[in-house]
Amino acid sequence: MRQKIAIAALAALALGVSGCSPADGPPTTSPSRLAPADRPPEPADGSQDEHIEAEAPEPSPTHDDGSDAAAIGVASAAMRAYLRRDDSQRDWLEALQPHLTAAAVAALSSVDPASIPAVTADGQIAVERDASGYLARVVVPTGGGSYRLLLVRDGSGPWLVSQITPPDGAS
Repeated sequence: MRQKIAIAALAALALGVSGCSPADGPPTTSPSRLAPADRPPEPADGSQDEHIEAEAPEPSPTHDDGSDAAAIGVASAAMRAYLRRDDSQRDWLEALQPHLTAAAVAALSSVDPASIPAVTADGQIAVERDASGYLARVVVPTGGGSYRLLLVRDGSGPWLVSQITPPDGAS
């Protein structure tokens, strides 16, 4: 029985050692060898890569007269909806929603429109341009003071109101 165990151990040792020796046959190329500089390397699967044209990134928005007019239009529509204090909370928020960011909708979802002062917009709406073309501040004068709206846009997307700040002293 000891003889069979010894033979089996020798056979296992011989197989283990032969697995560590270099294989017979042509030498393989080293993966660290570089392709000649005059020829680009081929893909691993042997096919040629197709040239894929990527779209050019959209340019950053800038402030101009058209941008200012669009910001004033959104701010005016948002303020008309915001000052509708006689609406139910649901109707009030639905009227505001198309002009607001998702975060602004969430922030205003608990506001009771009856708590908004009874005022009307009554002056020249002004845009305060931000250094970034993605932001604009719009001042909307009312009989109770000026509301300040922060508008944002995503690239060439429309302006949306992200914040409405009432005049000092207003609730």
